[in-house]
Amino acid sequence: MRPTFMGFEAAKSSIFSNQKSLDIVGNNLANTNTPGYTRQRVARATVVTSTTSRLAGNRVGLAGQGVETQGVSQTRDAFLDQRFREEYSKASYHGQTSGILNTVQSALGDGADITDESGLYGALTQIYENLNSYIQEPTMETQANLVMSSFKNIAQVLQQMDDSLTNAANQFTEDLHIDVARVNDIASQVAHLNKMISEDSTIMSNGDSSYFGPNELLDQRNLLLDELAGYGDLTIKEMPNGSINVDMGGHSLVDHDESDALDVRQNDDNTVTMKWRSDGESIEMSNGTLLASVHYLNGKGHNVETSNDEPHQGIPYYRDQLDTFASALAQVANNTIPVLGDDGEPAKDADGKIIYKTLLGGKEQNGETNPANVTADNISISTEWSTEGAGYFIYNKEENIEDYAQQLAAQLTDTSFTFKSHGESFEGTFAEFEVSMLGKLGTDIHFHQGRQESYAQVADTFLDQRDSISGVNSDEETADMLMYQKSYEAAARVMTVLDELLDVVINRMGSI
Repeated sequence: MRPTFMGFEAAKSSIFSNQKSLDIVGNNLANTNTPGYTRQRVARATVVTSTTSRLAGNRVGLAGQGVETQGVSQTRDAFLDQRFREEYSKASYHGQTSGILNTVQSALGDGADITDESGLYGALTQIYENLNSYIQEPTMETQANLVMSSFKNIAQVLQQMDDSLTNAANQFTEDLHIDVARVNDIASQVAHLNKMISEDSTIMSNGDSSYFGPNELLDQRNLLLDELAGYGDLTIKEMPNGSINVDMGGHSLVDHDESDALDVRQNDDNTVTMKWRSDGESIEMSNGTLLASVHYLNGKGHNVETSNDEPHQGIPYYRDQLDTFASALAQVANNTIPVLGDDGEPAKDADGKIIYKTLLGGKEQNGETNPANVTADNISISTEWSTEGAGYFIYNKEENIEDYAQQLAAQLTDTSFTFKSHGESFEGTFAEFEVSMLGKLGTDIHFHQGRQESYAQVADTFLDQRDSISGVNSDEETADMLMYQKSYEAAARVMTVLDELLDVVINRMGSI
């Protein structure tokens, strides 16, 4: 005869197992919109029949002992995790880059619309119009005053643009400090979670810990790793004790319950440097927002001068472009209007060269201007022009000589000029130089936005695939709930029938 209460044990195990399955279904439904939550499942197996006999025998009499609840597992795909994080890191790099370059475009004023009167093009147009008005009456100080005002205006435009780029660089540098602090915080949290997971009693008591672990802690860690992937490229290795090792850019960031940290500093040349706190080595990454910030905070394009500079057209590159524009503007303005000599002709120096009036210079700390040191942030009308007033621009107040003003207008609008910076040169008019500068910027923005959208689409595809496996599907959970409910009711019915049979055997058969 089979053991009397074996049927009760089988039914009881079924009731307990289905009750736990219903609990997990309810937990899944409750966490449908919880960020980072991974769908859970109850793993079950039939109870293994056993015998104490040393001799082989028929075990049919011991079969049907019920179901065993082995644990609660997660439905997660490590490959999809890896692919999503790789694509997300790439998308984050290009997204951060396009964000920085869009800020540069806004700082340049007419970056989005060259016809904007507040930009360089509008300031050049104003100079051209006022010079043409002056040419009609080249002895009138009122007309000369308009010319001086237009040169003051273009100097202010250049200063404002440079100041906006400086503020943008400072803001993104501060953002980089915040991002680095967040990376260090995430690394510390992952290390702490590693320690908690590896010490969890479920893992310690179960040899197959990859299936049954502290699921809630694993969800927290996976959510942090998803966020961390946006900052840099990751390599993740799972360990037998449930912890993980995380490398960022080929360097160990998290090793079991220990974590390294990043340090960022601003150098004397206003570039930024990131190093590992443990060994002081520079950080080598291939993607992520941290790399994008370094590339475009240090990016000088072809004007690379030091080891801290990056060959990307970032904020320093466009500051150099403005400096080149300002220096060229001063060079043209300071070599066009001659000083009137005592003989009524242009004055000449000892070498017989014409002496020109200094119209623009770089403002120094003592308030004086230096025509040899003109940049976008210090360009100003010269001390002479400012001191002597608008009439300083007039070549000869007694004769209508407009040739020099016409030459200046032509050189600023129609004549080709060689714009030289540290590592590159451009041949063309001032307007063409600006169009070229803005064209490079627009091309880079379009490229990085396109790349960001492309990588984001791929990342979203992997995220959707991962969610289809790991996410909670209300329809599936409802169907499972009905199935477990029916199984529960069936097991309960089996127990009721067994109870009725046992009642007959015990209470009724002996009373006949």
